[in-house]
Amino acid sequence: MCDVQSAIAVVGAVQGYREKKAQNKAIRRDQDTSRRNADKGYMHDLNKIDQEKINADMERTKSEISIKAEREKEIAQTTNLGFGNGVKIVQSIGQLYDADWLEVTSSYDKDMQLFANQKTEAFANMSKTYNSLTPPLEPSRTGLLLDVASSASNGYYQNEKDKKAKV
Repeated sequence: MCDVQSAIAVVGAVQGYREKKAQNKAIRRDQDTSRRNADKGYMHDLNKIDQEKINADMERTKSEISIKAEREKEIAQTTNLGFGNGVKIVQSIGQLYDADWLEVTSSYDKDMQLFANQKTEAFANMSKTYNSLTPPLEPSRTGLLLDVASSASNGYYQNEKDKKAKV
């Protein structure tokens, strides 16, 4: 037979175990929500970066077309006005075209590097969120059994001691 204190200690140990389990379940649920939100944020960032890349591609194409049209117009005007050697005119304006093309290409390449860095940063932010989540510590069943056994043992020995004291 056990005393009341030991019975309360056993019930308290079981209840504490159940509370820790419930807390861990809530922590896991919150962490799952945090992971889903981090995934959504990452996907949003990737979508935004991809849209910026599409805009950069369109801007590059527009620039190349307008530069080409402008240089061809200059060649045609200069040739039609009869200024000097036609080959030299084309070469001179071709150099301007090459310079413009290099400027557009280098700007585009810088944009592509920026977008690659932004993708890396977006992944790093998602990883940082994942890594900041501390896993819940599961309560030990063995610990619970030891607490229950210890309380029961103490109660039993206290009961035996009380019996001997009455005799």
